[in-house]
Amino acid sequence: MKPVNHILLGVILCAAAFPAAALDFGLIVSEQFDAEDSGELTIESKTILSPWLSFFGKKNTEYFMSAGLTGDYSEEKLHFIPELFRLEASIAPSRAVTIKAGRIPYQDPSRFTAKGHFDGVNALVNLGRARFSLAAFYTGLLYRDTANVSWTPGDPVDQDAEFDFANFGDTYFAPRRVLAAVQGEFPGFLTPRGNLSAGILGQFDFSDAPDKLNSQYALFRYSLALTGGFDLALAGAAELLESAGELDLAFAGSLEGGWMLPTAVTDRISLACRWASGTGSAAAAFFPVTVESQGRILRPDLSGMMTVRGVYEARFLPSLAAEFGARYFFRTDSSSFSDPDLTGSSYFLGGEITGSVLWAPFSDLSFALSGGAFLPQTGSAFRDGAPVRWLVSLGTIFSL
Repeated sequence: MKPVNHILLGVILCAAAFPAAALDFGLIVSEQFDAEDSGELTIESKTILSPWLSFFGKKNTEYFMSAGLTGDYSEEKLHFIPELFRLEASIAPSRAVTIKAGRIPYQDPSRFTAKGHFDGVNALVNLGRARFSLAAFYTGLLYRDTANVSWTPGDPVDQDAEFDFANFGDTYFAPRRVLAAVQGEFPGFLTPRGNLSAGILGQFDFSDAPDKLNSQYALFRYSLALTGGFDLALAGAAELLESAGELDLAFAGSLEGGWMLPTAVTDRISLACRWASGTGSAAAAFFPVTVESQGRILRPDLSGMMTVRGVYEARFLPSLAAEFGARYFFRTDSSSFSDPDLTGSSYFLGGEITGSVLWAPFSDLSFALSGGAFLPQTGSAFRDGAPVRWLVSLGTIFSL
């Protein structure tokens, strides 16, 4: 039986096993259409059908399941991809303790090292003035294109291979990692308006790479809500990398601030800077557990990159919101980021401008239009005459 049939059968069996009054279920349909020009025009479309199911069990237990089938059209090819998005069992043996297991969401304190859905268990303890969690996860059963787990340099698996049902095992699964995390959250730290999250995270390489790359992280994020609608947040990560018997240090950090404007509409401006070490004599390139693109049109990874970003957000009506932003990209080394149009060793990559509009006329229906352009001539790292790159995206989400 194919994996998607297993998923649908599981939903049917769960629905049949519990009284209808205890069940809540629905279907989410999303469609996204992208037109992008990065030297060559490409058209992509992605349609996702995602049924979901939740119910309460006995003794303070709660269950949630979301699975789906994605129709992905790109490079003039259509692929149908099954995926288990979330499968969570939540048990509260006491008011202070909650245990979550299955395919569950997790985000590290820095918010740029590891985030997404992972398979495993997370135990949370709420002591009032402090909250702690202890988690263990495995990544090797996730779908590689949505998990975005970083590949180790020596992993022999072809990470760019297209999904193929005939070669399911080699084209579907994410890199094999075991994660262990301990973290704490301390509301009111230093000031009643401050909040500190800190923890340690270990990533253990279970791939087939001849030289495993293990990494350990010390992580923190401190946020502060100020008077007058201002807010600040500082985050950082220090990483110890182990590979082939050698140890290296790497670092990353972010600083961001925002201001809720005193206007008739609900709007906010924010400025942010994110930096990660690159390969050099003093440090190694920062290696996050999960990869996150640092831009919308130009999409470098965090390793060896610094990004400065400004954003204006506004909600003009309860059903209408918009966002306009600009980014500038700097390299912190000359090797982590590669592109066919790069020339020389300049660290100034250039800037991009983006905008988006979200309209939700009903609670179960929304439309989003977004786009932007990357301007390589605003930097000095790309060749003369490198074309402007642009992207237009139209998406809709409908829930039943």
